[in-house]
Amino acid sequence: MCSPKCATTLLIIINAIFILLGIGIIVPGILLHVDNEAINDKIIPLFKELTLGSSNFGDLAKNLPIALIALGSLVIVISVIGLVGVCCCKIRCFLMVYAIIVMILLIGKIVVLALWYFMNDKFETTIKGEMLKNLQEKYTNDVLEANDLSSAWNHLQLAFECCAINAVINATNDYDSTPWQSGSPATDIPISCCPGVTSSNYTIGTATNPLCPSPKTVNPSGQYSKGCYDAVNDFIKGYSLWFYIGGPILFLIEIIGIVCSFYLFCKTDKEDD
Repeated sequence: MCSPKCATTLLIIINAIFILLGIGIIVPGILLHVDNEAINDKIIPLFKELTLGSSNFGDLAKNLPIALIALGSLVIVISVIGLVGVCCCKIRCFLMVYAIIVMILLIGKIVVLALWYFMNDKFETTIKGEMLKNLQEKYTNDVLEANDLSSAWNHLQLAFECCAINAVINATNDYDSTPWQSGSPATDIPISCCPGVTSSNYTIGTATNPLCPSPKTVNPSGQYSKGCYDAVNDFIKGYSLWFYIGGPILFLIEIIGIVCSFYLFCKTDKEDD
């Protein structure tokens, strides 16, 4: 059976890990807040058009850095409470508060993961459908200067190196039914779909492949091979990879922390009696 000394050591180690974890959450939040090439003010108007319930992804993306900083700070505060409780066992209320907070966070994570598991397919289908609908209804021009959704789409394709929503593999693609195509442009896809094109050299002829963008009379060639939905989804998955790796380990650490806290709380209670 684990002794009070063993439980105390485990709690100190666990809270030291939590403090490092809190710092690890704060740093990306600060970096995203200071400089973010992918999700910037030129693309945010587009994400604000994508809604899920009462929320839109523009506000979620904009507030993500602040949320990460707040979450990291909360983790550090909770860890300090745990350290105070374990290092000063006479302050038994700290141990109980720490155990209850960690338990609530653990239950919250389980609920979120369960909802994500059961709603993931519906979530992806809804967002992809909204992106496609927005492109086909509101993409009107192949420029960057205009302060509208078309410009946001072009900046999105440049930033994420993607083209349309579904990957463009032939002349029939997502742009066919857009207002831009009804205006009879010279090309089948926008310049922003072409590798080598940037916001500073945004003109025909700057693409890596001289055949991109292709004329409307031939099949597109040389464009980005990935659709924008998959590109954005891969970007999100890249940042969430650590959840899949560290999640089970974090769950185990939290459970050990809760058990040790209650054990020390009860042990201190008996010693006081």
